[in-house]
Amino acid sequence: MGRVIRIYQDGSGQHRAGPPLRDDRFVPLIEMIRSWQALNQPYLAPLRFTPTKDACRDLIRSLYLAARYYCSCGERYCTRKHNNLKGCPDGGQRISCQASIVKDSQGRHRVQFSYFDKKESIRAVVAKYGPDPSQWPYNSRAKKAE
Repeated sequence: MGRVIRIYQDGSGQHRAGPPLRDDRFVPLIEMIRSWQALNQPYLAPLRFTPTKDACRDLIRSLYLAARYYCSCGERYCTRKHNNLKGCPDGGQRISCQASIVKDSQGRHRVQFSYFDKKESIRAVVAKYGPDPSQWPYNSRAKKAE
């Protein structure tokens, strides 16, 4: 199987291939959590955002897309110009997200999420599994078996 490329509709109604479009709705949330110095802590999304499982999935996608393109330097396309291994040339902080659907005590669906510093995450993997990426449980840059 070849590489799957997603087709997106841009603002003018044209279809194009490429990465997912930016979703900046949760960038203020990322900045607020960074200002609290509260990365790596789990949070629950308010119930008004998660009435159904489909709404939970949409929220998770938005949280991921906000973190995917986020850099604290403020440059809009910093994450596309500079990779995560070398990092931001201006010293900006890159953020990644982990989110899942959980049920609360009343059986309602909720989204539990955490934001992480990408450099610290990579350092933790290297400390635990060693510097050889072939020994890591997941390596996004590894060649996929077809």
